[in-house]
Amino acid sequence: MAELRPQKMIFVTEYLKNGNNATLAAIAAGYSEKTAASQGSRLLKSVEVQQYLNKTEQNLNKDLRTMFTDNAVKAFDVLMEIMNDPAAPPKDRLVAARDLLDRAGYKPTDKVVTDVNTEGTLNVVFDGGMG
Repeated sequence: MAELRPQKMIFVTEYLKNGNNATLAAIAAGYSEKTAASQGSRLLKSVEVQQYLNKTEQNLNKDLRTMFTDNAVKAFDVLMEIMNDPAAPPKDRLVAARDLLDRAGYKPTDKVVTDVNTEGTLNVVFDGGMG
């Protein structure tokens, strides 16, 4: 992949920062306001800009995953401390325990529906409330 001109690199950075608005990114990169919309569209069609954009997005996603992974471990430790602290208010301990279970995929049951049909069969439905 060829090295992009700095102006195109700025365009990509601004495009990602502003929520994918090519016109605003083109203006921020120094293109004329009159031609920013067409320049932004043209830049997004460029193979080299697309490659740089994809590479930059992948690197950002990797960095974010790493950052959130580190923070998730810290958050887990905090929740465990609260849950296991006998001096913490019972309500806080319960909330911490519930949050830990929720994050682990153990959703509470919202309701249980029972139905006895005419054949005498009992049907029980547990609604875990996927929300």
